[in-house]
Amino acid sequence: MIVKNIFLVLFVFNLNSFCFAQFDFDDQLPEDKKYTEDIIDEVYGITIYEPLNMGLSADSVRMEKGYAINNWKEDYYTNGQLLHKGYYIDGQLKVYKNYYPDGTLERDFKNIDGFRSKCSLYYPNGNVKSEITYLDGSAILWIDYYDNGNMEYFEEYHKDFLYHIAKKSFYESGQVESLLEITSKKKLNFIIYEYFENGTKKMDGTMKYDMNRYDYYKTGIWVYYSESGSESKHETYSDGKVIKTKDF
Repeated sequence: MIVKNIFLVLFVFNLNSFCFAQFDFDDQLPEDKKYTEDIIDEVYGITIYEPLNMGLSADSVRMEKGYAINNWKEDYYTNGQLLHKGYYIDGQLKVYKNYYPDGTLERDFKNIDGFRSKCSLYYPNGNVKSEITYLDGSAILWIDYYDNGNMEYFEEYHKDFLYHIAKKSFYESGQVESLLEITSKKKLNFIIYEYFENGTKKMDGTMKYDMNRYDYYKTGIWVYYSESGSESKHETYSDGKVIKTKDF
């Protein structure tokens, strides 16, 4: 009799567990969600899919009906316009495009191979906003543009990501604002320039990268200029420290 009662209790418990599990599973069957333009950040754009991007070391998985998505998936705005189309593998994005509510492309991400991927971002007017190349999930080449089409920023790292190959910034007019370029990969020497918006030189100097400190430091003579083009000051550096200053 005791054994029979135990069996009955276990049967009821398992039945309740099955019903509870079935309820949870049914609760995972969401209707396709529609999105408003509120998901668009005015600076960074549409970023809700970034945690699913396998090319950026994704830490999230997109589920549908209790399973990780493995195919093309589309999302839409409340106005019926396509928001997102991406190809998912085990719930993570390999290739995808996002769109603004009027149909203009917002970004285009592609995995090139197991190591490299590329992303292009666009302004609402259709002009290119950024072009980024990733290596093992980190940006090795990054280019930003103003909405008028002129380049705003350029940054390229060495493949080990310890130091730059080049780094440049520009005024909205297209005039160079600053420039850092490597002149010797063996010695890790760099030149650096800064310019006024009128195009005249503002400063020039040299730098080295220290593999032990993982940082740049100033070397040699740095020359500063007035906006009219005349030299205004010299600073002499040794191991990143000023040892001599001369004003004009």
